[in-house]
Amino acid sequence: MASRSELINKSNQSKNLITYIIIAVVFLVALWLSTQSDGPSKFPKEVTDKFTFTAWVNDGEDYLKKNYRWITKIIANYIKNGYYFIEDFLIDSPWILVASMIVLPCLIAGGLRLGLYSCFVIYFWGAVGMWNESLQTVGLMGLSVLLCVFFGIILGILCSQSDRFEKFMKPILDTMQVMPAFVYLFPALFFFGIGGAPAILATMIYAMPPIIRLTNTGIRQVSEQTIESATSFGSSKVQLLLKIKIPLSLPSIMMGINQVIMMALALVVLACFIGAEGIGGQVWLAIRNLDVGWAMEGGLCILFMAIMFDRFSMSFSKQEATLPSDVQKFYLLPQSWEKYQIARLLEKPLSIIHSIIQYVCIKTTNFVAYIFNFLISFINKSTANDIAEIISRRFYIIPSFIIFFIISIIDTNIFQFGSFPEEWKLSIRQPIADGVKALTVHPGFISFTKGLRGFVYLNLLHPLDIFLTHIPWWYTMAVFIAISYFTVGLRFALITAVLLVFIGACGIWPQSMITLSSVLVSVVLCFAIGVPLGIIASYNERYRNIQNVVLDAMQTLPYFCYLIPVLMFFGGGIVSAVLATVIYSIPPIIRLTALGLTQVSGTYSEVSRSFGGTLIQTLNKVKFPLAVPSLVVGFNQTVIMAFAMQIVTPLIGGKGLGLEVFNGLARSDTGRGLAAGIGIVLLAIIIDRISLAWTKKQREALGL
Repeated sequence: MASRSELINKSNQSKNLITYIIIAVVFLVALWLSTQSDGPSKFPKEVTDKFTFTAWVNDGEDYLKKNYRWITKIIANYIKNGYYFIEDFLIDSPWILVASMIVLPCLIAGGLRLGLYSCFVIYFWGAVGMWNESLQTVGLMGLSVLLCVFFGIILGILCSQSDRFEKFMKPILDTMQVMPAFVYLFPALFFFGIGGAPAILATMIYAMPPIIRLTNTGIRQVSEQTIESATSFGSSKVQLLLKIKIPLSLPSIMMGINQVIMMALALVVLACFIGAEGIGGQVWLAIRNLDVGWAMEGGLCILFMAIMFDRFSMSFSKQEATLPSDVQKFYLLPQSWEKYQIARLLEKPLSIIHSIIQYVCIKTTNFVAYIFNFLISFINKSTANDIAEIISRRFYIIPSFIIFFIISIIDTNIFQFGSFPEEWKLSIRQPIADGVKALTVHPGFISFTKGLRGFVYLNLLHPLDIFLTHIPWWYTMAVFIAISYFTVGLRFALITAVLLVFIGACGIWPQSMITLSSVLVSVVLCFAIGVPLGIIASYNERYRNIQNVVLDAMQTLPYFCYLIPVLMFFGGGIVSAVLATVIYSIPPIIRLTALGLTQVSGTYSEVSRSFGGTLIQTLNKVKFPLAVPSLVVGFNQTVIMAFAMQIVTPLIGGKGLGLEVFNGLARSDTGRGLAAGIGIVLLAIIIDRISLAWTKKQREALGL
């Protein structure tokens, strides 16, 4: 009699065989149906004619503009005045004053490494001739972040204090986070006009969800014991919130601010399409003029700026590790290099300088605290002591203000620092352009690019485009509904049906299938490239560390900038759009492949080797099956990022729903553009929920 495990294995094999047969039958039927079609499948005309979503949106927009435009004008004027004040202050101020305003906070928050890096970033802005544009971008982003953080923290606190309000906000935040960034420009443009004001408002709305979510999460995660202790000492709800919950949730809130900064920078760059000034406009002009050197300069400015602000905001949410007393603290080099004698020798002078500066700062701060304590003690002695203690704990802040004040006085009364020195400028535009030109005319490179473009288009993209667009809409819909039912459940299957009907009724079914094919091809290429890189990283720690640095930079860079290298080497066209999507979307699958494989217990590998399993056999039979949940999460993230990229790929020849969004913006057709943007969101939601449900089932099957 067969054992229970053998019976289970036979049952699983039978289920898998049936599943494979069903998939094969569904594919063959779809292939046959696609060959019977005379052209792209379209939703019934009688449905699209009656469901005039675009007309409803446009009529609603006209009504709101006619009756409430005066309100939007008032809001826009206030924001515009605030932005112009910040912009004029930054641009008209001496460059060294602006530099000190950026470098000093980075030095205080992130230490010597971040301080030196910020100096390099500032120099690069001026050296490549984009000083004013960089400051315009900083001004746009800064005001957007301030407004976003102010309103976001308030809404997050309200969510944490009311379960009903949290339930109300959750679907709104979900929708906001899956909505492509480009779509936020539509209402901003048509209600607030062009320029900095609509860009700030669109950025604020787009970047607000993370700070709301993380503020809510941080406050709710405060332990019940802490709350009960504070309550037992007579704390009111307001005191409990202000003195206990919010201070304890500050790391979570700072993480939210970090996400806000990065999202704000991404949209501020895109805001050039509605008249906002800054680096984004320079990059867009460079792309239109096919000036790769110019575009690369702008892209590097954005990249360096993004890394600087990312590290600056992250430094507030990280707790500094306490080192043993016998370990020398490093200020410039990585702390892991402490075991090397030469590293300790290089850091020794920095340690001495740091001790001297720290001593001076502490003495200066204590002196200022003593003065404040002396003056305020005449009014309230307890308040004076509290203020003095607060000042003493922040011993770098006061000296920084003193330095900033001295620089201002010197510039105003002694001599002028002026604008960024002309002699310091070092343009890399022409060398890059010459290098790209030399590379693109090289026979070997031409053969490579032509071969890659031809392979992607002829073997992947074009056949899939034809296949998906020529399948009858009802069959594609039935397949999606069936997959939703078997992976998620009946409720989501019904939701899938409604979402797909909406896409078809808006008259954008062919465009949605083109978008789906571009995303699928991009994801396939991401897997083909990313999984091997993740495998290598899981076996080689040194390679993994180098790779993580590259991936950090890639995930920090706004996706607008990924168009630049593709445009440089492959020109425009739909294949270039797919390649740009691959570059932008590949980091998650690389990271999660490496993470999934490294997290597999070494015991399993040892058991496999003890039974004579080779490296490849251990990888295929042991590690990969156990890492499937992590791989599927990588797939999920890659798909979402690929959908997000579809908005900007029309700039270099992309098609599908992204092109519809872009055309809607160009033609002032809000309804059409919004329908296409919602279509991208709905497709992303369907695939996201299906992949997450399948991941959950895989985890349960593996007992995770």
